[in-house]
Amino acid sequence: MHPMMTGDAVWRRFLGNLKDYAIVLLDEEGNVAAWSEGARVLKGYTTQEIVGTHFSIFSTPEARAVGHPERTLMVAASVGRYEEEGWRVRKDKTRFWAHVIIAAIYDDKGLLCGFGKVLRDLAVKKPAAAGSAGQSESIMKVLEYTARTDDLSGIDRRRPLDKMLKTATSVARRHLRPICVAMIDLDRFESYNGEVGQQAGDVYLTQACLKWRSAMRVEDFIARYGSEQFVVILPDTPLEDAAICLERVRAATPSPLTCSVGLAQWDGQETPNALLGRTDQALYLAKAGGRNQVVLSPTPVIADEAARPVARKTPRGAKASA
Repeated sequence: MHPMMTGDAVWRRFLGNLKDYAIVLLDEEGNVAAWSEGARVLKGYTTQEIVGTHFSIFSTPEARAVGHPERTLMVAASVGRYEEEGWRVRKDKTRFWAHVIIAAIYDDKGLLCGFGKVLRDLAVKKPAAAGSAGQSESIMKVLEYTARTDDLSGIDRRRPLDKMLKTATSVARRHLRPICVAMIDLDRFESYNGEVGQQAGDVYLTQACLKWRSAMRVEDFIARYGSEQFVVILPDTPLEDAAICLERVRAATPSPLTCSVGLAQWDGQETPNALLGRTDQALYLAKAGGRNQVVLSPTPVIADEAARPVARKTPRGAKASA
């Protein structure tokens, strides 16, 4: 570093040189808190004109009409980041095609304190004559995402879960393959939520979902089932392998809480609701047995053994319900 320049000075010089990128800081409500020289050049507003203004001013009227700007912040807050290409509007009302990244920013306590937005003009890639089809596609994408996902955690809701479980059991029946379902419940979450407050509790739920998702395999599916309950579908997975996966998920639960897990393998005939019921019973045993553990539900004995999906024995050391 130059001996006559501080780190902050070098950083400001760097931002000032990025004329083809707009870098914007937003508060937690989406109001502009600060922005770079590139943002001024690209959008046409001075710092004095724009600070304190909601960032939706940069969106098209059709995007604002359906709440698209607010939804992009919701997605970013839920999963940490939102990215798209779409139309944006300058001060003089002209439009330009942009690549946009919005990242959530959290403080040391894990509370949301704002967003960082990076935008680049892609006018060469998408001329103005191309029309609004691309923007409509971006709007529909985020609308579809928020319609099927939980507002807080950013993962799927109960309805997509029901559909996914029905499809997964049908596939398992057709190909005679095993499938397991787990129910996760955060231990003593209500007490924790009462101690730290709802906002901090919401942040914790979001962080827990991110940690769990990162500990799962790509093919696993997780959805929010209740307040602090979540369901995981593990396709083409016998009980012993599913137990290993869920132990990894349980261990990934962020401090200071733990989670209890009930795990069941589909018997080849039962309905999705019956499978969820056995999973819930295993979860109850995990809670009653001291929490912070994975409890396996025994697979029921069925009359037609040929209908049972292929499965191997439960590994040594795995817990099983009585």
